[in-house]
Amino acid sequence: MASSAPLSESMQRITKAKLNVLIEKHDAYEKKKSSTFDAVNKTSNLSEQVTILLDALVLHDVPTVIPNLSTDNIRRFLNQRRDDPSVSTAMLEEWKSDLEKCLNIHSHKYEHASLFGQLVTEWLEKPNDNPTIPQRVTGDSSSDGSEESFEPVGRQEMYDQRKEWESLVFDTTKKSDPEKIKEYLSTLFNSTTQSKKLTKTPLEIFRTTMKEFDLGKFDLDSIRWSIRGLLKADLLPPTKRLALSDVNENKLVLEEMVDVLNIHLEDLDNWSWGDEPVSVEARRQVNGKYRVYMDEEILQALLIHFVGLKWAIHFKSACVKFFHSGAWQQSPYKSMDKKARTRREEFLGTEAPATTAVRKQAALSTSSTVRNERRKDYEQYYFMTQLPSSVGEGSRDYGEDGSGCGYDADAGDEEKKSPMEVKQSLLYLVTTESLLNTSIYGSFTILQSDFRWFGPSLPHSSIYTVLEFLGVRNRWLRFFRKFLEAPLKFVQDGPEAPTQVRRCGIPIEHALSDFLGEAVLFVLDFAVNEATQTNLYRFHDDLWFWGQEDICINAWQTTQKFTKVMGLSMNEKKTGSVTIRPGSDASKPARSLPEGKIQWGFLVMDPSGEWVINGEEVDEHIEELRRQLKACKSIFATIQAWNVYVSRFLANNFGRPQNCLGQHHVDMVISAFDKIQQRVFSKTFGSSNLVEYLKRMIAERFDVKDLPDGFFYFPLELGGLELRNPLVPLLLVRTVASTGAQKQRMLGEEKQELTPKERIQDAFEKDEEDYEERKKRWDEGDVSSKSLKLQDQPFMSLEEFTRYREETSWELLSVYQTLQREPTTKDIELTSEVKAALEKLPTPAQTGSGMHRYWSSMNSYDKWVAQLYAGDVLKRFGGLSMGEKKLLPIGLVTMLRKEKVRWQG
Repeated sequence: MASSAPLSESMQRITKAKLNVLIEKHDAYEKKKSSTFDAVNKTSNLSEQVTILLDALVLHDVPTVIPNLSTDNIRRFLNQRRDDPSVSTAMLEEWKSDLEKCLNIHSHKYEHASLFGQLVTEWLEKPNDNPTIPQRVTGDSSSDGSEESFEPVGRQEMYDQRKEWESLVFDTTKKSDPEKIKEYLSTLFNSTTQSKKLTKTPLEIFRTTMKEFDLGKFDLDSIRWSIRGLLKADLLPPTKRLALSDVNENKLVLEEMVDVLNIHLEDLDNWSWGDEPVSVEARRQVNGKYRVYMDEEILQALLIHFVGLKWAIHFKSACVKFFHSGAWQQSPYKSMDKKARTRREEFLGTEAPATTAVRKQAALSTSSTVRNERRKDYEQYYFMTQLPSSVGEGSRDYGEDGSGCGYDADAGDEEKKSPMEVKQSLLYLVTTESLLNTSIYGSFTILQSDFRWFGPSLPHSSIYTVLEFLGVRNRWLRFFRKFLEAPLKFVQDGPEAPTQVRRCGIPIEHALSDFLGEAVLFVLDFAVNEATQTNLYRFHDDLWFWGQEDICINAWQTTQKFTKVMGLSMNEKKTGSVTIRPGSDASKPARSLPEGKIQWGFLVMDPSGEWVINGEEVDEHIEELRRQLKACKSIFATIQAWNVYVSRFLANNFGRPQNCLGQHHVDMVISAFDKIQQRVFSKTFGSSNLVEYLKRMIAERFDVKDLPDGFFYFPLELGGLELRNPLVPLLLVRTVASTGAQKQRMLGEEKQELTPKERIQDAFEKDEEDYEERKKRWDEGDVSSKSLKLQDQPFMSLEEFTRYREETSWELLSVYQTLQREPTTKDIELTSEVKAALEKLPTPAQTGSGMHRYWSSMNSYDKWVAQLYAGDVLKRFGGLSMGEKKLLPIGLVTMLRKEKVRWQG
């Protein structure tokens, strides 16, 4: 893992000053404490000893951290002792012990602050190497006999992936046929239906919207959100990120930059990359892939981000208009026709049975059927999700490391999920749809694929042709061409590296690239919808489609046609399909569907429809985790690597607990984490877990022993290292019998929680109850909306009543929503000891994260950690705060941790 970003000089000076003050105060206090203990030892009078200790606490501002200990009370009791022998010697001994403990605890806090400072200094002074950068070697290592040379160090997979990338990006022969694309687009878009309210076709409206694009100009607001967007992305190297952060606080500099950037915008027709090539660098991602990043000049990067974000927002708005134009269709596999709907209304009217109406209405959200819920969720969370709707959202990252959706992440804005939240939601949705479809139709087919090297392999001719067809003006097509055909040079190859021009593909981490790629993939989204009357669920270029086998075949054929005409190719390793038929053996997909497994993260779907962990892939990551931890040269770097790799990346790719996944999934993931810890630490580091390993390293490097476990898990604000435990969120939702439940079990009265499949069957049973109630009312003549022509007919059959559940069943909608929610979290119980300790903490600036005095506002994870580890911390430090916050370099650590992790490799 490469070193963190360089720090501003002011932050380094502040941190160094803090550490110097800490050393001085610690030394001074230890001298004073030693003098106090010497004075105590010189007298044998217990009252005098207690008085000396009391005076020392007051003189040196040492707080009385022992519960129920009052220095004022002790002084009055000592006064009583002079005249009243009932104040026993035992009491004096106890006071003496407590006061000495207070003085020693103060020493422990200084020692802790000193260790904390040493750990931060270690992090700064011993950065991890980045082996992807050519490194200087001397002496015998030189192959040409000279005194020194450069030897590129890196893994073979880096060179293999870079070679593949270069073969695509610099290929002058990879092109698509614009005429065939135009013919394909004309056939597709000219066959659309439209809303009766519209006077123009959906395509005409789309083209008009594209021609109305207005870029606008830079001002202070726009340059600030442009800077925030660049800092959010992982594009620029640490030095430029730091420079941007500093600039963002300087209004005068920003105003100058606004002037310069507006001059460039006015002359945008003559924009170019300049005379020098743009440096590019291959960086390893936590998932093992290497991505190639451009290192642009800051003003260039700001201008391109501004243009890209404006275009992304504008294009998204045009797509949303198209979605609501009547062109976009969505129907269940069995959909009610007009005749069936009319007949149902004649029998049932529009009201629910009176005895159940209130209960059912309360279960509903903004939609009343599964069909409507699907459409709402698709538009809100999946339709063109890579593009922002406003400048406040900024550009969207790939979410490969799970950033923004860890166990420590807040739920965020429900209206816009983070990339990892979208990916998680996709898992929950396909699982819920599998349960629902197999219960209703008896089978379910899932189709999965993605494009092979989509970003680097997307032909520029396909981009230009699609944009031109959709109405983008030629002026902008010329600018996009200049942006894409950038002169590039690999920084790893040294100053003499050749310059090559990009001829294919789009660069990563650019809002403009997101727009260009999504413009092409929007065509695929619509093509599949047009062919199947349902939706392709797409996360970037990862493609998911499901339903009954015949429409999956149709979707796959449509995708293949699009792929061929656009000059792309499918990734066979990530392409597959499965048909699930409960109660039967594994079913091979139809010949028209691709063979291959269905995989989400580290989960593979077995023939029964259950997700199981891909053990081979996890084993590969266990080896990689060992390698990354061994490369860490500091304690903080080790913790950061663990938090990102294990508690975020691995946890995210096992899937977060959800009702649709059931308790089996929770137990399975807990077992996987247990295996990871045992395999990583017992084999490589000779420890049973990470904390044991870290304790040993600290003892060896800093000669500090007997550290409480809470030191590693507590938040920074309390002097902790914020190590994340991936098991705690799982344990919070794991079904564990309480004392009351244990009693019920022994008495045979225990109520078992319903499995996901049982929840759906329960909804079906409630539908039948609803049917019987409606039928009874019909037979009794108690239906005001009954049609006269049906007056003498028997009530509709149960089969007819339940034939279109996805469009009629309120109970099924309630279960559909419940299955896609998190399981109920059972918080750990608060003990009186921890409650008293929390109440001594200061009022937090923000509640909900970290440990503070308001237990009810703490999140479930922090409650668990506080209750589990408080005991040893309280014994050593007399409270939950382990050091003086003003002496801890928390600001520096916070800054370091904000930087993206650069992985070894």
